[in-house]
Amino acid sequence: MEELLELTKKQLRFQKIITAFLAFIIVMLLAAGVMLVNQMNRMSVAMNEAVEKLEQIDIEAINDTISGTQEMMQSIEEFQGAVDDMTLHVQEFDGWLSGLFGRN
Repeated sequence: MEELLELTKKQLRFQKIITAFLAFIIVMLLAAGVMLVNQMNRMSVAMNEAVEKLEQIDIEAINDTISGTQEMMQSIEEFQGAVDDMTLHVQEFDGWLSGLFGRN
């Protein structure tokens, strides 16, 4: 009977150790949960600030700028074509003058 009582005391001590360990794990999980919620709140605030800043960007002005840049590039291409044509005419005229005065 005394052996049974001794075995029961050992089991009770072992269960107390397990219970304390489980309580420690629960406390740690709760602390981690609180920290996670805190981080999520900070992330939420940061995301809201980012969304507000993105909403302030004037997309129409950007599109107008891009459109103006494209028109300017087209004008530059037309000007470049005109310069190329003028260069060709000057070279032809130079060739004609060279032929006229006998220069080769």
